[in-house]
Amino acid sequence: MSERFRVGLAPVPTVGGAPLWHTSSKPLDTVRRSGLPAFLMAGALLAGSVPAALAGTEEGPPPMFTGEVFSLQAQEVIVPLTTNWQARISRLVPEGSFVESGEVVVEFDGTEAARQLESQREAARTAQAVTERDLARLEKELVQARYQLRVAEVDLDLATLRAEIPEGVIGAIEYAENQLAFETATKALENARQQLDDKQKLLRERVEGAALDEQKLVVQEKWWAQMLESFTVEAQQPGYVIYGNHPWTRAKFQEGDNVQTSFRIAQVADTGNLAVKIWVNGVDRPRVDTGDQVQVLFDALPGQRFAGEIVSLSDSGGQRQEWGKADYYEGVVTLGGEGDEGLLPGMSALVEVVE
Repeated sequence: MSERFRVGLAPVPTVGGAPLWHTSSKPLDTVRRSGLPAFLMAGALLAGSVPAALAGTEEGPPPMFTGEVFSLQAQEVIVPLTTNWQARISRLVPEGSFVESGEVVVEFDGTEAARQLESQREAARTAQAVTERDLARLEKELVQARYQLRVAEVDLDLATLRAEIPEGVIGAIEYAENQLAFETATKALENARQQLDDKQKLLRERVEGAALDEQKLVVQEKWWAQMLESFTVEAQQPGYVIYGNHPWTRAKFQEGDNVQTSFRIAQVADTGNLAVKIWVNGVDRPRVDTGDQVQVLFDALPGQRFAGEIVSLSDSGGQRQEWGKADYYEGVVTLGGEGDEGLLPGMSALVEVVE
């Protein structure tokens, strides 16, 4: 290449006195194994300093993860089922408060459920009154039907006696009238029996229907009562109250927030069995596995290191919106149990794999 074409060009990077592209592929293989970001690898190549850039980075620095202390025995406070899948937090114990078993942790607005429960009870009372009225009417009609049946039986007996009188004794006209009366009484008796059967059937069906209606109203009233009861959540174990984060905005839940059914808004954490929850970036996932030993540092306990072990690590990753679009794998680190008395759920941690 002539000198005029070399003017303004950067010096050709060399390794061992030879142009970089004339050397073996080992530096490039080392770059691939180094774990350095692509822009650093490109800068190192262009600067002609591949060996220096890769010195001591054959395996890359130990992976480090963000973590948070949590309780392995925590009571999750979940938004209960509502008619519109939403609820409002009307009362929430201050975060960090210690509660005993049976103490109220959170109350949701139960105005609508209370109104529905009272309406259901009023409907049950109204239905009971209607049932009693209908049964009284049907029982009265049944008594009348039995009376009509008895009258029809007596009329048929009399008509039978008259119909048995010979024609020669009473004459043809009276005899014909007696026969007609007998047929009429016979039909009247059949109708009376049918009326009695119908009234008995109606009464029986109304009693069965009333029982089903009562059962339905009892179930509905019980359902509303249970819903109203679920709006008050009590602690099932002693522990500290830790607020949860909104799954979309990651903001902590507060009193007055409108939340959706199944949201985890808080937890009652038992401090007797603590661990650290970590989130491993997808880039570091191949370098981390269960059983790895780690060192844990806590922001609230500066200067102290705790030994731990990764005991679980998810196989599928997911995005955390506040951290961007990368996939993170959730894991759990247990601590050695020495000197961790000052730990509390919710403390942030930095976890470093020991290699």
